[in-house]
Amino acid sequence: MTAVKPGDRVAVDNNPRCGVCDFCRMGLSSQCEIIKEKTLGIFQNGGYAEYCRAPESVCFKLPDVLDNMVATQVETLGTVLNGMNTVQMQPWDAVLILGFGPIGYLFTGMAKNIAAQVAVSEIDPFRRGVARQLGVPVYDPDQTDLVQMAKERTRGNGFDIVIDAVGTQLENALKYVAPGGKVLAFGMDSSVKATITPYEITRRAVRILGTYIGQNTMLPAIKILQEKKIDMGPFFTETIPLEQGGSAFAKLGLDLPTLSHVPKQAMKITLKP
Repeated sequence: MTAVKPGDRVAVDNNPRCGVCDFCRMGLSSQCEIIKEKTLGIFQNGGYAEYCRAPESVCFKLPDVLDNMVATQVETLGTVLNGMNTVQMQPWDAVLILGFGPIGYLFTGMAKNIAAQVAVSEIDPFRRGVARQLGVPVYDPDQTDLVQMAKERTRGNGFDIVIDAVGTQLENALKYVAPGGKVLAFGMDSSVKATITPYEITRRAVRILGTYIGQNTMLPAIKILQEKKIDMGPFFTETIPLEQGGSAFAKLGLDLPTLSHVPKQAMKITLKP
């Protein structure tokens, strides 16, 4: 090893790449074939395991000023930055983010640094409360006509950028986006099907964009968190001992014994060994 040494704190990109396939060499390493078999936490031991072996190439040394809790989100923010690079947000854009889980939170934090206006749609009352702490307008889609809201906030045009941070909202996103606008399909749910009308895409010159994991975005993520460009305070609800880790799932909305959904009581919980 040359870049890191024993005792260094590191953030790990859990998707090792080969570096030599056509996709890696063309700058699209998120599509590297070995990701399908090498991803840490899926195909190999990850952060929930007692020991995890990661190649040096995916270990990024952390600066001393970046505390451990915030540093846990380096890789997550890296995936969001890949989405930001893809959607190419501009200072005059009006942005709507569908879903305010951890990914939606980070997209909102980034958009607040760039876009002229940012709004959020979220069905969960706890998460809506967290969104308000960031100072953004947040709407309950069950109580608000989002098509009308989009018109009222954007001179009748719709949002320049709509980000689906859930993975189920493509059809709805197309209702809220302006002609010539962009829809970023970011959240992932392989079971979801969407029905769209190609004519509407063509006639309204809408661009639908996809993005997957991070892509040369770990170092930028470290720099952004180091400089506190996103308010991460409301992101972390609590820290609990590692031994109590199982109890965190219920607070995050999943009852483990029944695998059923329960009301959320937390945005993100960190475990302390």
